[in-house]
Amino acid sequence: METADIVLFSSIALTQLTFLGIPFFINESNAKDYLAGYNMLSEEDSDNYDLKGYLVFQKKFLTQYSLTTAFIFIISYFTFVTLTALIIYVITLLIPLPYFMVQGNKFKHRMA
Repeated sequence: METADIVLFSSIALTQLTFLGIPFFINESNAKDYLAGYNMLSEEDSDNYDLKGYLVFQKKFLTQYSLTTAFIFIISYFTFVTLTALIIYVITLLIPLPYFMVQGNKFKHRMA
């Protein structure tokens, strides 16, 4: 394995571990400090936010996101040339993000 490939795999592994680690790091007690968007809500708005539901959704999404994109990169790395595999990886990182944003917005108002 060449040095460039080691650097590439290390970078992708670090990225994937970050995606896997985020939902285990952020919880209800520290969300006000670390959860982007939630930390800017007023007290009234944060009281109406379904934080528990969002954290469950985030954990499930980011775990699947990390494992799926890593798997797609590994398969494409051994199927195509490195540059093509990297492009496929970046595309697979970007495609699910609008879904994550739209679904995440559904937790703004706690259901009674």
